[in-house]
Amino acid sequence: MPSAIIIDDSSIMRGQIRQVLKWAGFEVTAEADSADDLVALYERHRPDLVSLDIVMPGRDGAAAAIDLLGRHPQAVVVMCTSMAARDQILACQKAGVSYYLLKPFNPAHAAKIYRAAVERARERPQ
Repeated sequence: MPSAIIIDDSSIMRGQIRQVLKWAGFEVTAEADSADDLVALYERHRPDLVSLDIVMPGRDGAAAAIDLLGRHPQAVVVMCTSMAARDQILACQKAGVSYYLLKPFNPAHAAKIYRAAVERARERPQ
């Protein structure tokens, strides 16, 4: 069973993402309401997938994704956000973010995106 961590400042959104991930066959091993904890959580849990919000108080998800992927280029990150500036999206793409989910999302579509991100990563040459 693939594992995932969720970083989102909204407890309601974390709950929705958790349900989608469980329905998609993932085990959610950690959650946080701040991108400040992303690298430490990733290194502790080594998940197959990270679901990461962009707009949060404190460190934004785009900067955290760039940091994480700079340290761990094999990480699979799906940005889940209601808004993002074009420059943030381009920076995340350049860093290696796998996909974007726009909130509000259709749960079936989100599950498909999460599964596709992990499958695509498994097909990458190591």
